[in-house]
Amino acid sequence: MGSSWVGSRIGRWAPRWLRSCACAVLLTCGATASRGQTRAVPGTPRAETPAETPAEGRSLPAPTNEMQPRPSRYFSAEALEVAVDPTQYVLGPHDVLAFMLLIGEMRLERLPVLPEGVVLVPGVGAIPAAGRTLQEFRVALEKALKQRYRNFEVFCYLAESRQFRVHVMGEVREPGTLVARSYERVAEVIERAGGFTPNASRRNIELRDPKGAPTVHADLDAYYLRGELAANPLLAPGHIVFVPARKRRVEVVGAVAVPGIYEPLAGESVRALIDLAGGPAPQADLSHVSVDRIDAEGRMQVAVVDLTASTPVVEDLVRVSVHSALLGQRRVFIVLPDGRRETLYLADTETLRSLVGRVTLLDPVVALAEARLVTHDSTGATSETTVDVARVLRGEQDATLHDGDAFSIPAVRDYVYVTGMVARPGRFAYRADWSVGDYLGEAGGASPGGNRDRVSVFGRAGGTRGADRASSVERGETVHVNRSTSSKLANALGIVTSLSALVISVVALTQ
Repeated sequence: MGSSWVGSRIGRWAPRWLRSCACAVLLTCGATASRGQTRAVPGTPRAETPAETPAEGRSLPAPTNEMQPRPSRYFSAEALEVAVDPTQYVLGPHDVLAFMLLIGEMRLERLPVLPEGVVLVPGVGAIPAAGRTLQEFRVALEKALKQRYRNFEVFCYLAESRQFRVHVMGEVREPGTLVARSYERVAEVIERAGGFTPNASRRNIELRDPKGAPTVHADLDAYYLRGELAANPLLAPGHIVFVPARKRRVEVVGAVAVPGIYEPLAGESVRALIDLAGGPAPQADLSHVSVDRIDAEGRMQVAVVDLTASTPVVEDLVRVSVHSALLGQRRVFIVLPDGRRETLYLADTETLRSLVGRVTLLDPVVALAEARLVTHDSTGATSETTVDVARVLRGEQDATLHDGDAFSIPAVRDYVYVTGMVARPGRFAYRADWSVGDYLGEAGGASPGGNRDRVSVFGRAGGTRGADRASSVERGETVHVNRSTSSKLANALGIVTSLSALVISVVALTQ
């Protein structure tokens, strides 16, 4: 029993909302069955090659897992960018339409567009469809039905999009004929044809129409790098996708987002090529852009152009260098208390005092009196001085800065180190009210043989002083517990005893 019989039984008793549901079920089940009956014809096995890049400055994502299935040359996934627009979708052979006619009973049909471009509607006859939009076909269908029926309702929708052949030629790894759908674009069939060869042009791809329509060009660099969907056009039956060899390469370097080698188009401006490289960086100086070309005698010619005042074309250029506006500015390298390093650019009138105001944090952990400035004179000789930030801010210790100077602000060393003859030598938090005895107690006290009453204190600058348990300790100093005199004598006596035993043993063995 066919779908017409089922439709007639439903149409006699089903309410209107149930008829609409039945139509939707017919669309869904028919499309699923059609996909299940389609067999993919495998293409030539693809060689395992690295992913191609749209320009040497960037790379395209590509699957690397060898266990993933490779896309077949004769398979197209049912994945639409947007819903089909009936006023824009043009019907062609092998499109499948879902047809529902309500006239006392409900008739459900799946009607294909035949190879001759017509649709055979039961009870009506052949209606031309190829070349018409879906909306135009609906109008023609309703007009034909009015000649046979008086009171009726008709619904017609696209149930399944057709597949058609396209030909991919030129600089692709697996040229030949592929099957595509009307919602697929140039990039998809090139990927199924194995991708580009190393010499392929990605910006001058030709989309030729066998019926003689004007050739359309695809620019996949603009599609991949700038997201221009129009640069990746849709396919039509019989299209020839021709990928020519790349003829020109221009290197874009300097203050651009993604330096690299790019392919220019005929008549393309230098600024457009810079935009393809991600655009100028924030510090770019577009009024000073160097362009290199090779003349007829093979010599390199270099010129500087102002892109803010003119729009020169790429022509025969081989390199475009975007200068940085920071070049020639005075730089000072900064080392902050937390170890971070920064580069600051100075105004012409800035001195050490203004620099200190920009980088200094008035925080207890900053050693304001121990900053360091490394500078150099006109002869290149360098010198290092200690800087007291408080004096600089008062105007008592200002200095002229030069390009390449380095200024560092250390952190306060909030630790005291305990070493020598103690139970637990190590680093302990500094406390202003603690003495040597307090730090020795924190370290577990002196170990056997240690002299807890007289210790040595090593200062941050390297000096040494004697101290007892009541002596004060400054930040960053080291408290060292020496051996006691009795311990030293005991060690010396032990050494003498050992030597005496060794001498007696030797004499006894020689007799």
